Amino acid sequence: MKPISDSELVYMDYAASAPMDPRVAARMSKWLRQGPYANPASAHGPGKAAKRLVAKAARQVGALAGLSADEVVFTSGATESIGLAVTGAARYRRSEGRHVVTGLSEHPAGLNSCLALKREGFDLTCLEPDRRGVISADALRSALRGDTVLVSLMHVNNEIGVVHDIAGFAAICRDHGAWLHVDAAQSAGKLPLDMQALGIDLLSLSAHKIYGPKGVGALCINRRRVPRIEPLLHGGGQQRGLRPGTLPTHQIAGLGLACELAAGAMRAEGARLRGLQDRLWSGLSAPGGVLLNGAGAERAPGILSVSVEGVESNSLVNALEGVALSLGSACSRVQDEPSAVLRCIGRSPLLAASTLRFSIGRFTTEAEIDRVCELFAGAVASLRALADEAPAIAPVSGRITVGEGGRRKAGAWVRLEARWEGDAAVETAFRVFGPPILEQAARSAASALKEKGRGLCVADWSRQINRTLNPPPESRSVLLCARDALQGCLQGGDNWAAE
Repeated sequence: MKPISDSELVYMDYAASAPMDPRVAARMSKWLRQGPYANPASAHGPGKAAKRLVAKAARQVGALAGLSADEVVFTSGATESIGLAVTGAARYRRSEGRHVVTGLSEHPAGLNSCLALKREGFDLTCLEPDRRGVISADALRSALRGDTVLVSLMHVNNEIGVVHDIAGFAAICRDHGAWLHVDAAQSAGKLPLDMQALGIDLLSLSAHKIYGPKGVGALCINRRRVPRIEPLLHGGGQQRGLRPGTLPTHQIAGLGLACELAAGAMRAEGARLRGLQDRLWSGLSAPGGVLLNGAGAERAPGILSVSVEGVESNSLVNALEGVALSLGSACSRVQDEPSAVLRCIGRSPLLAASTLRFSIGRFTTEAEIDRVCELFAGAVASLRALADEAPAIAPVSGRITVGEGGRRKAGAWVRLEARWEGDAAVETAFRVFGPPILEQAARSAASALKEKGRGLCVADWSRQINRTLNPPPESRSVLLCARDALQGCLQGGDNWAAE
């Protein structure tokens, strides 16, 4: 099969990383070719030119966040910004208290930073989202204690796109005396973010989520509320010692321009994306049995998370060749548990494993939306047919045997059927529910059965399929489902005679 080129691909993974805006790329290319090349900390002319570019970018970022330029600290991205905000603020205030509040549904950058504080001796409270996937203001208010010094919560959930009431969070924190850090990686440039008006103390953002370059982000610090935080790094004293190191001028200037463009287009772009999002949901919901995650809550423009009944997400992604999107369950490969937000909104482990995240953006077109909806409907119909538990072989003549392995509720199930004339399997078919590797194994089992009939050795087939597929350790047990189905079919389990 001819591989799909990037130009043919429908990109629907903007929440993971947005394409760079050509205007940002062109300007960065010019700076890289023509300079200024100097260190912005240098006192000579080229250094001063670089410093002016950095200062302009700080004003552009500050304007997006409602702060002044000297309240912007440049970092390598949102992960570093979040870590600097959470760790730096908590350590700075540890003499006042050692209690930190965050959410179970936070991005790992935020949740793991808070867990690291716990290992340093801080107490940590993790708030659960409600049935819509939203952390409520009442939940936050109930969690605050006399020694709470920091609250770190996201504005827009990166998995299902629900919007949190950060103005309400800020008011509660202000009355209590705790600082509020907001992870705005998914909302910066898409929703209004005036830190002064909203009362936000610290805010993290990343360039590549708003059509800028990877490798640069910012931590915005409301100096009216936050006099200082502790640095994570120590060096030459750049950026008032909060984040030392030679500043990457072209990266920072690219972030600044991306922020300026996003601010100018926010209203019109938001309205367009909401229209495309509605169009996408209309198409995705058409096959039936498709659940919208975050229903009933305010959702940000651009992120659409769905759980699909009767299919498995890896199989569905594999069937949606030509569409770039994300699995929506954010499962731990170690624990194989669904994400906190999907668990809290009531998705079963099976549905959580059948969740996809579509995210659209500035360059998404109506034609792409329609194309994805068409592909999705076909893929869902095909996979549901494969997973149909009804007999696949019509009882015309001969003897039919059936073998099954695994369980649908566990996310891996195979049904193998064969119609026999003597010792020859004249017709075989299979039904499968599970990851692509299980479908491959089931197809191989059906082919081997038709080729060798009663002479097939299951142990030999099992060794061959393991050599052929070379499954990772976590998938080896899945292949046992196909082996069990093959063994049952050969032994004549659940068999019946056709009339």
